[in-house]
Amino acid sequence: MTSMRLRAGLLGLLALLLLGTARAEPLIWMIEDEDSRLYLAGSLHLLPESAYPLHPAYERVYDDVSRLVLEADLTQLESPTNQTLLLASAQADTDATLRERIGDAMYDDVRRHAKRLGLPLFSLDTLKPWFVGLMLELAAYQQAGFRPEHGLDQHFSRRAIADQKPIRGLETPDEHMRLLTGLGDGEIGSTSTLAATLSQFETYDDLPQSIYQAWRSGDLDAMGQLVDTMADEHPSAFDRLLADRNLRWMNDLVGLLAGTDNVLVIVGAAHLPGQTGLLQLLESEGLTLVRVTR
Repeated sequence: MTSMRLRAGLLGLLALLLLGTARAEPLIWMIEDEDSRLYLAGSLHLLPESAYPLHPAYERVYDDVSRLVLEADLTQLESPTNQTLLLASAQADTDATLRERIGDAMYDDVRRHAKRLGLPLFSLDTLKPWFVGLMLELAAYQQAGFRPEHGLDQHFSRRAIADQKPIRGLETPDEHMRLLTGLGDGEIGSTSTLAATLSQFETYDDLPQSIYQAWRSGDLDAMGQLVDTMADEHPSAFDRLLADRNLRWMNDLVGLLAGTDNVLVIVGAAHLPGQTGLLQLLESEGLTLVRVTR
């Protein structure tokens, strides 16, 4: 569960969404050939319980497929071994306190927001700054009623298990864990990510709800602003978390169309828009994507 929360926090952490006109359309696209259909859906990894029931299109698409593909198989990601590895990667490599590592001013902001969010300050003291930012971000989401168990990928993973539909990942558990445990390197490992989180708390009164409304209304333009902001302000994070992974996934996605099974692929919504997004990459392969609206 920690890995699911982490990935959700990374998307929220870098979000600066300006909501456009709401369109009651789900973030689902279909690619069809002579003998199969591939559906690509954009997910939020944390959602409020009020997100359900989903738009009817989600249920119709799920009923039409025999296989489910996620970023990674959630049941394997949440193994005790993987969770231990992830938490170990978040620990600071020094005995210096968090205040000593990030400075008095930033520490005072962390303390203020931790108190507001009901997060014990002592629980943050031994963590790397990037993980402190994620902990604050996730606490904000949870305070607003968002939970990983309500995320779109978790929801359909449970459904597929119950219905005995095969589940597989675009990444192996090892690949996915290496992505997460490498987040302390370079730019993402510096205090800049924590500073971005603290800045967002000052700018947005209700960031989780804003992101949720963009997703629920199917506002791809708002998601595109998220991606553009991430690319401009955190280029290394953008490449590692979105652009590079999208390129790696392309052969797999195109290969799914070579089969005869109808397949539902669910990825984080930030993977969809933009020049390096999956929608554009798939179109560049000569494929026709049709948005599913009902």
